[in-house]
Amino acid sequence: MTDASGAQPHIDRLTIVGLGLLLMPLMTMAHEIGGHAAACIATGGAIRNLGAFYVDCAAPGDGARRIVALAGMGMDAALGLLAYAMWRRVRGDLARLVCWYLWLCLSFSAAGYFLFSGVAGIGDLAPAGNDGIGPLPQARLWRLAFTAIGGMSYFLLVRAGMAALATMIGQGLATRRARRCIAHLFYAVVCMAAIAASIPNPVGLFITLASAGAASLGGKAGLISIGYATREQGTPRAFVISRNVPLLVLGIAASLAFAAVLGPTMVLR
Repeated sequence: MTDASGAQPHIDRLTIVGLGLLLMPLMTMAHEIGGHAAACIATGGAIRNLGAFYVDCAAPGDGARRIVALAGMGMDAALGLLAYAMWRRVRGDLARLVCWYLWLCLSFSAAGYFLFSGVAGIGDLAPAGNDGIGPLPQARLWRLAFTAIGGMSYFLLVRAGMAALATMIGQGLATRRARRCIAHLFYAVVCMAAIAASIPNPVGLFITLASAGAASLGGKAGLISIGYATREQGTPRAFVISRNVPLLVLGIAASLAFAAVLGPTMVLR
């Protein structure tokens, strides 16, 4: 069903590509540099290596190490809340879409770390060993709790993302193409750009799979469900994202610079 005016969303694919190429490095640097690296310096540690998807910090003790491990997820959560508040206030279609991507993807990342560390036992919230926030007593119970928290949080975020997108583009079969372009194309671009940027890292395949791959393919996977959440009944809305060549060029430049500078890792020690 469509409204009387025949209004429908229109989404330019190249603009979505540009947004994916621009936001991927920005969100990643917010996590790694604004979170982990900043916490490393603030707690008196020394950054030895700074890569596209990891920070090697010489922390001055277990307490500082745990703070550094938590700082990336904390930064994601804080910025996600800020982006959500902005999404509720901005009015332009492009601005609303950018804020939607930011609050949803950053929140996905924060919830995903609970789920990833709970299921795999590695990552920033790993409760066992000397990585992440470990060693913690009863590590298996911590993993079960993290899995439950992460799974429920991620599920609720997917539902919230579906509802928020519907407020922008409406519902009904006429929104199917726009919804899949917004969710699936952006997801594909972010994942490919992240994995490509991680390949030059000197640590090897582990960083590509456990960091770049987990944060993109796994962490943003909720976008897949959102892209398929088209109802047969509903009213589409006139939500227009036009061709934006400067944004596309900026996105290409940002991803290339990110991969060239941080991909091979900056040695700071």
